[in-house]
Amino acid sequence: MEGTMKQLIFKTKGEVELTDVPIPDFGPDGLLIKVAYAGICGSDVHGYTKGGLYGGIADGSKFGHEFVGYVAEVGENVADFKEGDRVWVDPNFVSPMGSRFSCMAGGFAEYAGTVKAVAGETVHHIPDDLPLRTAALIEPCGVGTHCKNRAGVQAGDNVLMWGAGPIGLMGWAAMTHQGVKNIVVGEQMPERIEFAKAWGVDVFDNTEASLIDYAGEKFGIVNINSYERANVDKYLDYVGLGILIKEYMDQGRPGSVFATVGLDGRPLEITPSEFMSKEYTVMGSRSYTPADAREVIDVLRDKTVDMSQLITAEFTLDQADAAFAAACDKNSGLKTIFRMEGE
Repeated sequence: MEGTMKQLIFKTKGEVELTDVPIPDFGPDGLLIKVAYAGICGSDVHGYTKGGLYGGIADGSKFGHEFVGYVAEVGENVADFKEGDRVWVDPNFVSPMGSRFSCMAGGFAEYAGTVKAVAGETVHHIPDDLPLRTAALIEPCGVGTHCKNRAGVQAGDNVLMWGAGPIGLMGWAAMTHQGVKNIVVGEQMPERIEFAKAWGVDVFDNTEASLIDYAGEKFGIVNINSYERANVDKYLDYVGLGILIKEYMDQGRPGSVFATVGLDGRPLEITPSEFMSKEYTVMGSRSYTPADAREVIDVLRDKTVDMSQLITAEFTLDQADAAFAAACDKNSGLKTIFRMEGE
């Protein structure tokens, strides 16, 4: 497709611009997508508030990677998609340069391209019973789901997780869908605590009290190798504070697993012998896999929890400044998205 389109450009810290750019080329193995909705990610917020490098976004680049839409054109080598199909595109495959550039996928635009279209792997069909607006949550929900999958959460586990923001609640929903019954969640923001309670989350205000102590009250105390600890199998950090790793090292149950999806670049002092004596497993969680994405689509279709409630603000591209102001204000809501013309 030839011509130009509207595209939001990341100029520099605190500055974005809506401009006209050529419609992207997608190649013989890809697709051109007419974007319907695109969410503002935490990495976009980091870039906007702290500078592009904090969000993986270069100054002067296109950005936006949480997008869904309709197939507008199909590459000549692609057989699994047709014009009009409703799809979610894995932004890790938008650029031929790979996942390192996924935050610059260019989803804040009228059109976006992907250079590699493989059904169920790089591009996923959206079922008819899943609204596109809700499907815009696939990418962030994939991040939350991947964290619990990295940790190997099983239905019978006792799980402690920090953070009832969008990613944390998406992780909670994925675990609940999986059949996990015992989950305690720590949060400090009153608005998020109230939202989580309305969903039926066992959420605890850990502003001044210990979430791990609360988990001990809920799950009991066990004695392993003379360490008396809360009986928690998996500890999931959806906040991104390095100090939580330290808290886990000091108070975690021997033989348990800690996984973090957050970003904290500050150095942390730990004692390596703790890993040996308590047989800890500590891991990072980045992005998601195609299997995670397929699981997420099932979670979003599950009507037990209305995941669309996470979307608390909606704007058009020409309202970008207001959209980023809302996304940066943690007290004003949870998830901010762009709605494209025609939706």
